[in-house]
Amino acid sequence: MIRKHFKGYNFVCIPETGVTFRWGDSIAEDPYMAPWPELADISISNYCTNGCEYCYRASNEEGIFMTVADYKFILGQLTSKEYGSIFQVALGGGEPLLHPDFNEILHVTREEYGIIPNYTTCGKYFNQKNMEASKKYCGAVAVSWDPYRDNLSLEELRELGVQLKEEKIRTNIHYVISERTLIEATKLLKGKYDEYLKDFNSVIFLTYKAAGRADKSDVIKSQKNLREFLDMVDAPLTKLKLGFDACFVPVLMKATGVDTDLVDSCECGFFSVYVSESMEVMPCSFCNNSNFTYNLKDLCFKDIWQKHFSAYRSYVNDNCKTGCAECDERSGCRGKCPFYNDIYLCNLV
Repeated sequence: MIRKHFKGYNFVCIPETGVTFRWGDSIAEDPYMAPWPELADISISNYCTNGCEYCYRASNEEGIFMTVADYKFILGQLTSKEYGSIFQVALGGGEPLLHPDFNEILHVTREEYGIIPNYTTCGKYFNQKNMEASKKYCGAVAVSWDPYRDNLSLEELRELGVQLKEEKIRTNIHYVISERTLIEATKLLKGKYDEYLKDFNSVIFLTYKAAGRADKSDVIKSQKNLREFLDMVDAPLTKLKLGFDACFVPVLMKATGVDTDLVDSCECGFFSVYVSESMEVMPCSFCNNSNFTYNLKDLCFKDIWQKHFSAYRSYVNDNCKTGCAECDERSGCRGKCPFYNDIYLCNLV
């Protein structure tokens, strides 16, 4: 068990299950921020061969790979004598399984730094070696899928789910909900895809962002389709476990009966951090504001987190709830995304 206790912030984690508890000065209070991040998203490359038109990183075959030495340097920066280390890292890119040193990166993370690695993949590049490494070192794996992607057919997805379950690799499905995919997402909630996804741990819905190669045309705009989806969230017929990214939480809190104690609003820059393959440090991987972007080649992480990120936190506090005065969930919600106004969905319901 991992325990951290500081003024205004208490954290307990059970690494074997991934269950975490967090509270402020009392169990009834939520902390404002963590003195040291709990989670880091680290992009170990922006190399990918898929060329997906909706890739928010615009990853391609000219992308670079983070070296193992740089990765170790980053983990070292994310470890503090006073506050300990981060609890887990989410590895991404790019396609992480195409990194030539991927298995070593998993080993370094868990064995040398005691940090739990997770990663997201398109699902096409599993082999026996990276499956063995994933089983040995990872807390969980995610496969990006929706019916419009051409990376895996439904039958291939079913077979992959069976294989990963047999290997005892806990794997989630990451389903990006956009204007185009929203209707099928509602059908998923009605159980249409249960037969193909039954061997996966859960389905996590991610909000589409118009970044990289993804343009604004596919941002959710349909009030009718969104309302139908939210109604099914309240009464799903699927037997699959469900989850949502932080970007979707405001509309969940406002327009569904989801227990708000069981969902977390955006934690970027308050409890989590993003580091790019070029060692840029930002509140999250969707940050498009250079004022909140720093580099570990120039600054130590402690100064970035405890000093420089203060400007970002102030910006969020001052700007992200300006249209939320009448919302009953205002106190427990971080408000709209500080980087993409287009994904503010509360005005559609």
